[in-house]
Amino acid sequence: MRTEQRSVAPRLMNVAFCSSSVGCGHTRASVAIHDALRARGQLSEATFIEALEHAPRWFSTVYRDGYLRAIRHAPRVVGAIYNSTDIPRRDRRPLGPALDRFEDRVMANFRAHPGLHAADVVVSTHFLTSALLGRMRMRGELRAPVVTVVTDEHPHAVWLHRGVDLTCVASRAARTAAIAGGMDPARVEITGIPIDPRFCMTHQRSFAVTEQPRPMILVCGGGHGLGDIPAVVRSLLATSLHCTIVVVCGKNAALEVAMRGLQSSGNAEGASGPELRVLGYTNAMHELMAAADLMVGKPGGLTTTEARAVGLPMVLLQPIPGQEERNADMLVSLGAAVRAQRATDAGPAVAAIIGDPVRLRSMRIAASAAGNPRAAFDVATGISALLAQGNQCERSDRLLGRPAA
Repeated sequence: MRTEQRSVAPRLMNVAFCSSSVGCGHTRASVAIHDALRARGQLSEATFIEALEHAPRWFSTVYRDGYLRAIRHAPRVVGAIYNSTDIPRRDRRPLGPALDRFEDRVMANFRAHPGLHAADVVVSTHFLTSALLGRMRMRGELRAPVVTVVTDEHPHAVWLHRGVDLTCVASRAARTAAIAGGMDPARVEITGIPIDPRFCMTHQRSFAVTEQPRPMILVCGGGHGLGDIPAVVRSLLATSLHCTIVVVCGKNAALEVAMRGLQSSGNAEGASGPELRVLGYTNAMHELMAAADLMVGKPGGLTTTEARAVGLPMVLLQPIPGQEERNADMLVSLGAAVRAQRATDAGPAVAAIIGDPVRLRSMRIAASAAGNPRAAFDVATGISALLAQGNQCERSDRLLGRPAA
């Protein structure tokens, strides 16, 4: 959903972008906002701060690698933790404040980063940095206003901190949830999840039902190549579809090796069967998604937002319990996606959709209707409006419970 447009005089800004590379979507969102501000002619200087690079090595290892291992080997535990911690911060006592103090100590180098204290505005696209920055604002340690950009459909409580000056969320339902979580309604704005501005310029194919000589099926597991992609691809190759399967392996080198082995084995060759093509990490997802007829992959926040921006229907695989399950439920309810219970179900699910042009057209329309390719620009508009208000000191003083000077 697009935010209300305001008449805001352009202003050059020094912006600090803060995130944590646990998954690739958070950093991609930061880059998207950066590119939108630059396209609007409002970016003077930009500093990208990867929070975990300024933490002790043991903490970074546990925080990043521990999470990735947990979602691979104990996804139900991850989901249980997600659900049990989705409560407002004011209700987390006594454990909550102790954890906050621990984070502040461990992340002391991040909190002292000169880029934060030289910025006109700080943009956070990860919940860890939002909590740290919100507490800094509450204590008066940070002059610049802080903008949190939630990169999931649902704003889990860990994203929400009352010290943050503006929280940008995906939808009206997300805004309602953020307010229920204790956020000031005046400081929660619906912008959508920011994606690469090139999605605004990507040509969306006509929704007319046409006979494609070789439909394209895009398979991806996010930047880390997560999910049982080999089983998915074997399931697709077992169909009789006359299609091209493009597998994006991301940064998963082992997956790329396995897929190239499958490609060269001869199983992907044949005049009438599927053809397999393999890519590693790519910066051209906007082009691949625009060219694809259907995508098979995990329902990550950024990936599904990018797909909707170009009207690309999805077959969703093995969502991580918690945020990805909510993403999947939303997409299925809109008619933009279907879920495959197992990786081996991907082939039959894709064949059923590709074999029914009317159904495929309906899913493409639903996906496009739910998309907002301009979300990064809407976030940029919100940042500009925040700075134009000129009352950051008043906001901070109000949060601290004292009258403005």
